[in-house]
Amino acid sequence: MCGGLWNLFIFQHISWTAFKVVKVSSCRGRHYDSHVGDHINNKQGSNSRTNSEDTWVLLSTDRAVARDSGYAATGGVARNREGNWIVGFNRFLGVCSSFEAEVWGILDGILILLKKRYRRISIIADNLEVAQILMDTVLEDSGISMLQKTQRILQSEGEWRVKHIPRNHNLVTDHLAKLSLSWKSSLQVFDEAPKDILDLLQVDKMNDCFM
Repeated sequence: MCGGLWNLFIFQHISWTAFKVVKVSSCRGRHYDSHVGDHINNKQGSNSRTNSEDTWVLLSTDRAVARDSGYAATGGVARNREGNWIVGFNRFLGVCSSFEAEVWGILDGILILLKKRYRRISIIADNLEVAQILMDTVLEDSGISMLQKTQRILQSEGEWRVKHIPRNHNLVTDHLAKLSLSWKSSLQVFDEAPKDILDLLQVDKMNDCFM
């Protein structure tokens, strides 16, 4: 491996050939880097100066897909080891596969945290297939640009862990993704937690999903 420290905590059996069947969706990452970079630089604020590259943070993400239209959105939040808010985000993706929406959310979160100078990140996923593919050190040509970019970053930047949790322990990110599905807006970054998810933050804390 090039760089990162990898640990995977999977609490149930995985079929390690699952990624072979991943198909290309209509979701595309055109002009992704410039859009994300510009947006985060505008939102980052003064608190970035106090961030420590030695601090482990927890990144959890989720996706929402509308059954009638096929529209997808993603949401995520980074928290410290006590479960306190660092930054949140969401993004409307348009017509997109559920799998790629999951990967896109993880990539959004990774790039946001790297911009904020966090280098040690535990990725919390409620999708076993996504977790196992992120751990694969062989970059297969899946045809999904978001997946390939995410794998390259994980192999070359910072230190990483991947942990699987039940979906009902991922309430905050599920709500953020559903909000974006309703708003149909581009990437939104939240330095403070929206008021309507404060109760969900406490529920996630009680579920003890943190490091």
